[in-house]
Amino acid sequence: MFAIALGLSPIEKITVGITASIFIISFTWISIKGDLNKIAKELIEDNDNNQDN
Repeated sequence: MFAIALGLSPIEKITVGITASIFIISFTWISIKGDLNKIAKELIEDNDNNQDN
């Protein structure tokens, strides 16, 4: 919608769309990966604490 409002050509609209999609997918992937890493560390800590007892 932003590309349409700027009056860009069709190829520019496609480029903006692809770039925006890559950014959103990358940001989401990094966020998910960070969350999974944090959960894994917590599980390892819990497991280590349980083995000590």
